[in-house]
Amino acid sequence: MIVPTDFRKLESTFVIAEIGVNHEGDKDVAADLIRKAAKCGADAVKFQTYLAEEYVSTVQPERLERVKRFQLSFQDFADLAAVAKSEGVLFFSTPLDTESVDFLDTVAPIFKISSGDLTYTSLIRHVASKKKPMIVSTGLGTKEEIRDAIAAACAGNPEILDKGQLLLMHCVAAYPTPMDEANLANIKWLRDEFGLPVGYSDHTLGTSACVLAIGAGAQALEKHFTYRKEDQTFHDHAVSADPADLTELVGRVREAETYMGGSVRKRGPTEVQGIAHMRRGVAARVDIPADAVIEAEWLTGLRPAQAFQITEIDQVIGHRLNRAVSAGDLIRTEDIAR
Repeated sequence: MIVPTDFRKLESTFVIAEIGVNHEGDKDVAADLIRKAAKCGADAVKFQTYLAEEYVSTVQPERLERVKRFQLSFQDFADLAAVAKSEGVLFFSTPLDTESVDFLDTVAPIFKISSGDLTYTSLIRHVASKKKPMIVSTGLGTKEEIRDAIAAACAGNPEILDKGQLLLMHCVAAYPTPMDEANLANIKWLRDEFGLPVGYSDHTLGTSACVLAIGAGAQALEKHFTYRKEDQTFHDHAVSADPADLTELVGRVREAETYMGGSVRKRGPTEVQGIAHMRRGVAARVDIPADAVIEAEWLTGLRPAQAFQITEIDQVIGHRLNRAVSAGDLIRTEDIAR
């Protein structure tokens, strides 16, 4: 089980199955989703933890009623954290009020701030004060709003940047996000602009955007997760991965990581095997008689590179030949009089 303590040091993409409230208030469904996510290869499962009255206003009674219906108790989440531990996946959640922050501090090793709360800086400061790693989604956020959110996190935990405990998530808060609005290039922009580790929280249909995000430099991926996408009324199900999707996503992400490799420039072992075949060696451009002192204009570069690579041509020029060499033949080490 991956437990990020410094997001700068993640050795592989941190894949989060965002269960959110796709359990729709059923603890047993939530537990089953944890087990399914673990079986699919997710590193973590994430929920939303809240007290409804501290989250949604009475001016939207239907929304408030739905939120109440989907609410799980703190004890439920404590039990779900235990399920996740037994399944070998990390449990964490997005707290939507300060009391939920205080509770989650007892069961979760990291926190998540939702895009909708990017400007709720008092909540961000309170979360940061727990001195745990934080993931902050940047959906809807302007550069100034993101900067203010980072400042709030730093106010709550002055060591958060030095310890690598803050990760930004590129996110588009549209359900679903159209392809032409996914803007995955923002992953690089966020990293360059703020100098922080960056991940991607996906709301597109399918899994292609998540795989492309790896190429754009995402160090973490979050995808909504459900047991079934079809015939659901709650909108999150439609943009979610089902178990088959998540299994495919994890496989493609790991494959993409392999393709991406590392940032250190080096030859791989297979490439090394082809050096001589691909590179040019020092060869005779014309027939050169034995005992001749080799002149530069008599030489050329031809494949393969054997005794002398073309970069070593100065080791041949001006030396006497031990044998006659025909045009097109490579110069051998033993051909050169020393």
